[in-house]
Amino acid sequence: MFKSQNSSSFSLDWINQIPSSIVIIDTDFKLISASPRWQANFELDLNDIEGKLFLDLFPELSQDLKSRLKYSLEGLRDIKFKYNAKDCQYSSKDSIWHLNPWKDGYGNIIGVIIKVEPISKTQEIEIELNKTKRILNQKSSVAKIGSWEFDVLKEELHWTPVVNKIYGLPSEFKPSLEQAIGFYAEASREVIKKVVLEAINSGKPWNEKAQLKREDGTIISVNTIGRPKFKDGKCTRIIGTIQHIQNETKPITEVNENILIEYPLFEKVPFGLAIIDFTNGNLLDVNEQFTKLTSFNKEHFIGHNFKNFIKDNIISKSAELKTQLEEHGSFKPVKFTYTNQKKHNINIKMTGTLVEGTSGIKSILCTFENITSQTKLEKNLKNTIASAREKNEQLLNFAHMVSHNLKTHATNFSLLLNFLNDEAGKNQRNKYMNMLFSASDNLSETIKGLREIVAVKSSINEEKKLLSLNESLFVVEQNVAGLLKETHGKIINEIPETTQVKALPAYLNSILTNCITNSIKYRSHDKKPIIILSVEENKNYTILSIEDNGLGIDLDKYGNQLFGLYKTFHRNKDSRGIGLYITKNQMEAMKGNITVESKPNEGTTFRFHFNKK
Repeated sequence: MFKSQNSSSFSLDWINQIPSSIVIIDTDFKLISASPRWQANFELDLNDIEGKLFLDLFPELSQDLKSRLKYSLEGLRDIKFKYNAKDCQYSSKDSIWHLNPWKDGYGNIIGVIIKVEPISKTQEIEIELNKTKRILNQKSSVAKIGSWEFDVLKEELHWTPVVNKIYGLPSEFKPSLEQAIGFYAEASREVIKKVVLEAINSGKPWNEKAQLKREDGTIISVNTIGRPKFKDGKCTRIIGTIQHIQNETKPITEVNENILIEYPLFEKVPFGLAIIDFTNGNLLDVNEQFTKLTSFNKEHFIGHNFKNFIKDNIISKSAELKTQLEEHGSFKPVKFTYTNQKKHNINIKMTGTLVEGTSGIKSILCTFENITSQTKLEKNLKNTIASAREKNEQLLNFAHMVSHNLKTHATNFSLLLNFLNDEAGKNQRNKYMNMLFSASDNLSETIKGLREIVAVKSSINEEKKLLSLNESLFVVEQNVAGLLKETHGKIINEIPETTQVKALPAYLNSILTNCITNSIKYRSHDKKPIIILSVEENKNYTILSIEDNGLGIDLDKYGNQLFGLYKTFHRNKDSRGIGLYITKNQMEAMKGNITVESKPNEGTTFRFHFNKK
């Protein structure tokens, strides 16, 4: 008879009548009874073992078996336990033990009933699989590896709870592929998109380290692996894993301590320094000068990939810089523009050297120098050099022009004087004298033109003023009043009274005079000259248009020569070919420009673009 804790008694005679292999133990793990089959299987006699500690009979299994017995006493049902015969002396056959709580008539647990069954191959495989699965799950949890599968045809993504933890998402979150990729940091996102497409289209697997931005905003390093699976030549699914690998790097505090030991001047140098992990590109530390340069604190950078902080044009060079580091131990200085937290654009010169710490970890020691002032000085110097080079070229051209022009007159004078000297006839000598006077007048005109050109060049540095366009036009009209009256010409002024242009007074007067006198000089013989002046404005220029109904110019024929020196396009005794050349130079000296539209016998429109600055 067996007495329960509440004093109820049970008869265990039934156990001698069942064919199964069963053993019963109480809450103290003492053997209470066993069926004849169980006694035969384990070659034990109940009279010898009744009341003894069950665990003492199987000392090789005691620890593992004790845990399961406790679970069973706590109410868990059908706990399976594999008995390996080689581990125990009482049976030569492997078996499966089914542990279930033994209860009295009131539902109280008063022991454990263990039923022993022969093990089949199927059960053995199932147990091994479950064991393997359990071990994998445990390791997966410890290693923070999550698995996932993407059904390409249904466009459905499934992943394990570990992935939710890696992403920092609640367990009930069900992702789409687009959402999953969207969590990657910007620099890594395009890489992941690319490898997924390559897997689907080309069957190319991937194994990539990337930066993942978790739900709470923190950025972690992960290793993602994908393997495409094909059916009938078509990619139907992709299976893969994702592992949080941030713990593979040393803790930041430990790294910082090592950096201070290995680079004692890290915080004392007058320029920015940063240590970057060579294997994954994560920033390990930055010095105080670096934080002053960027206006961000250290936490903004440490642990994050350097690609998150630089522009695409530098990211595109990262592979080249890595190659230089591997081949030469350093990379050549790189200049780029960086926008700091204060939204200031600063010019940076970066150099990098591959270093190996005492722990054997390879890092990149980068220096960052603010070269904003230096860059501005270089730019100003380049502009000054370019301006000086342009002026030298202009002076050289002017010297060639003066030399050529004066040489022509000198040759002409020399020939005429020789002819005069050789000539005895009075009439012919008078003729040569007249030619000499004419040559003298031409020389004077040439010199006058050259002086005007010199005047334009020498006035470049004078300061422009805001001038009333109508007041300047009024002065010019007075100067050409005689010509207008003689030719019955008319000026139509459509310029608003308030219009002002930024110009040099002498230049504006010269430009208006040249253009209006040209309109009269090259008037059509069958028309009275009409000159129309108007103005339009845009953001950068005040544009003065001077339109006439004169002879016009064949721009297809002379367009390239229109503003050349000594270029004339009509047979007019007063044409010198200097006016338009000087006008163009005057406009350019004032940072403006001049354009023209013209057709033969239809007239010409000059547009003068006066710069507002």
